Amino acid sequence: MASHLKCCIGVLAVTLLVTGCTGLGPGADDCACVTSGAREKAPELSAERLMLSEGYSLLHRDASSLTLSGLILHVKIESAKVNEIVVAVSEFGSELKAQLERIDRDYPGVRIDLDPLPEMEKRKRWAIGEDRARYFAPGVGRSGREYERTVLIGLVNGINHERHMCEVMAEVEPDAGLKKFLLDTEKRYDDLYDRVTALLEAEYFSDPHGKTGN
Repeated sequence: MASHLKCCIGVLAVTLLVTGCTGLGPGADDCACVTSGAREKAPELSAERLMLSEGYSLLHRDASSLTLSGLILHVKIESAKVNEIVVAVSEFGSELKAQLERIDRDYPGVRIDLDPLPEMEKRKRWAIGEDRARYFAPGVGRSGREYERTVLIGLVNGINHERHMCEVMAEVEPDAGLKKFLLDTEKRYDDLYDRVTALLEAEYFSDPHGKTGN
């Protein structure tokens, strides 16, 4: 039972990363769910730094989801290659989360506790994540190579969101040290994206049973 619960949490983490809603359930932290709420929470920030802090906050929450994705390894993952990728993604999530928390401490103009998403958008994305988690839950959902392929697709879509977030943030980040951090993080995400995509194309973009197409 414990391993099944951990797997569900891991799948939910991956699906919430893809839908862009992490860390919060419906109705949580309503006072900071829109940009105006973020302004009230961080009145000392300029418009530019507020916008960037919303981005750093999303990067931090998504890094937390990447960390939780390692829980899916407790059941259902059979391929050693998928196992290695999920471990690499989870470890990078932990590393990035720690880096962002250090930046939050060291840079007064950076906040990682904001949430720019409107409440209804958050609830919609959370519902999508829950639905996908139930679809692939242990004992009742998909399994085997079909399950692994869906996990990889979820990861590659989520990673794609993150690398583009780093890209657009780096374009407007005026601090040289933070810009370098964003570009370095984008490169790390690019490497993970290429790695997951290569495995999907080599072994999973055929049919769920691994048969190559014509």
